[in-house]
Amino acid sequence: MTAHADAGPYGLAAAAAHQLRGPLSSIRLRLQLLGERLPDVAELPGVLREVDRLAALLNQILRWGAAGVSAPGPEPVEALDVAAARVDAWSVVAGARDVRVDLTGTAVTALHTHGALEHALDVLLDNAVQAGPPGTTVTCAVHAAGRYARVSVTDEGPGMSDAELAYAGRPFWRGEAGAGRTGSGLGLSIASSLLTASGGRLELARAASGGLSATAVLPLQPD
Repeated sequence: MTAHADAGPYGLAAAAAHQLRGPLSSIRLRLQLLGERLPDVAELPGVLREVDRLAALLNQILRWGAAGVSAPGPEPVEALDVAAARVDAWSVVAGARDVRVDLTGTAVTALHTHGALEHALDVLLDNAVQAGPPGTTVTCAVHAAGRYARVSVTDEGPGMSDAELAYAGRPFWRGEAGAGRTGSGLGLSIASSLLTASGGRLELARAASGGLSATAVLPLQPD
């Protein structure tokens, strides 16, 4: 099932980016101060790189969402490389929850607006890791099908009902009480908007395991 993006390609994303930019700057400053007090924390440089990556993405979204400014045209991206980097980053969070994240697939060159696939995978992996009970596995799979690249994230959590699947991509939708999925309800909607602006879409479906399978679909780069 295709997730909805009701607010246009960048309207909702830009509004959310505006709200997030300030808190993210504050987090970075506090991390820098922490690094000065605890210079031997090995993980800190990697955390700062993640913060800078997110700040750059927010700034891009704000520029694209400004009046009279359109998003740049799609550019090629190696989907398997992006997936590998995001799986590696989220494996640390998953490990703390006793959840394993695996990557499978083949090299695929897709087209997207800069940062769209990366951000979409952050949303999908975050949701999957939060939904998966301890001892389960989240699987990220990359492959080509027809004229599209498909990057799927599948968890072994509680999954979604038909009603939930129909509304899951809408802004501020939170799901049924007790379903095991938390958050603001903005993540899937923003990811869907970014993928749609890249000529793709976000698909949500029940997995064979009973969990959720969320797929970022993007056009393949023409030969």
